[in-house]
Amino acid sequence: MSFSYTEMDNLIIERWPDVMGLIDAHRGTQGRIEEMIEVVGERLTRWAQPLGFELETFARDCEFQASRPAWADRRKGSKVQLALGGFCPFGYRKNDSKHPYLWVYIDDLANFKVKEPERAAFARNLRAALGEDARSWEAEGVDDADEPLGRYLTDVSDADRAKVIASPDALFEFATSRYPVVFKLADTIEAELLKLTK
Repeated sequence: MSFSYTEMDNLIIERWPDVMGLIDAHRGTQGRIEEMIEVVGERLTRWAQPLGFELETFARDCEFQASRPAWADRRKGSKVQLALGGFCPFGYRKNDSKHPYLWVYIDDLANFKVKEPERAAFARNLRAALGEDARSWEAEGVDDADEPLGRYLTDVSDADRAKVIASPDALFEFATSRYPVVFKLADTIEAELLKLTK
């Protein structure tokens, strides 16, 4: 049995202390990125309220979730969440998204005793109500029972994402420029939720 290192293996072995230093620095930086996302989440909460939305921050997942107060119950959560996520570079925590995304989650409808077939019907009705606009929300990974609408922001590269998280102002500007796209769906979502709960 023969064995040989690759050129990259040899480079890592030669520079082992430097590589270990970078790994430690990477871990520390991720913690500070998480703190920065929390700070921006507080700003976004204040920005979203006059627009009629409440916002939750999931810093470890690099995701914000917004919903209208009328969609929520204190104990059961919100029936629908409008998410902006994947804005951190690939490899932050468990982020494996190739691009940032805008997504609509309805899986918490289960907390309101809406079974999977009813959620799937809600998703179909929502797409029908959106008409032609629904086509731009058919990203890979959408699922009628849990995540019926999604859009990847393919114009944002990994290098762009590094710039987005370079400062709180950059992330805030990114979020406030991209979130309104999914907020435009809220009236249609609310109308379909009213039909569902009747």
